[in-house]
Amino acid sequence: MHKKTITINNEKDYKKLLRRLWLYKRYRFTEFKLVNNIKEPNIDYLEKGLNIKKRKERITYVFDTCCFLLDDFYHGENICGFKDGKCIVQRELKNGKCNGCCRVCLYVTDKGCPSKNVACKLFNCDAVKEKYKTMDYKDLKLLKLLSIKNQLLIRSDYFTLREEALGDQFTYTGTAACIRMIYRLIRNYIKRKRKEKNK
Repeated sequence: MHKKTITINNEKDYKKLLRRLWLYKRYRFTEFKLVNNIKEPNIDYLEKGLNIKKRKERITYVFDTCCFLLDDFYHGENICGFKDGKCIVQRELKNGKCNGCCRVCLYVTDKGCPSKNVACKLFNCDAVKEKYKTMDYKDLKLLKLLSIKNQLLIRSDYFTLREEALGDQFTYTGTAACIRMIYRLIRNYIKRKRKEKNK
């Protein structure tokens, strides 16, 4: 396998690397070595991702690592303030109604979300943003290793489990992924209504 060394000595080199990721990720027979002279933590993750050549393995690595980076950034803190099945916004309304972001999610528990899902982890309401410094898509440079289709999907694949979100990422067309997502939304809506009816 051909070896390619890229040295990052300053911010300009780093931005150049980020601009060229779309090209480097297509190098199927090249092993990358990124020399990190600016001590940017994302570079180590980018190097590992670039050296994963199998499509599904790279997508899984990017997805799981982004979830890890988000959890690590928040130090496992319950930033939504889930308590007794309600987030901080729901509790402050004090009207007993469920008005939080996760009200349509089947998987949310009394302690918050049990799923690893990049879209859900990156979404924060204004109340959370006022209290905490939050991460955004632009902070996760690793997402640049995904195709444009997958970058768009990862932004909108809410209220789903890790396995289903990865299944959407593995599809080869945006149409197939959208059909999966619409089917899941309808299925989950029906399940949620049955659950509410049985209460």
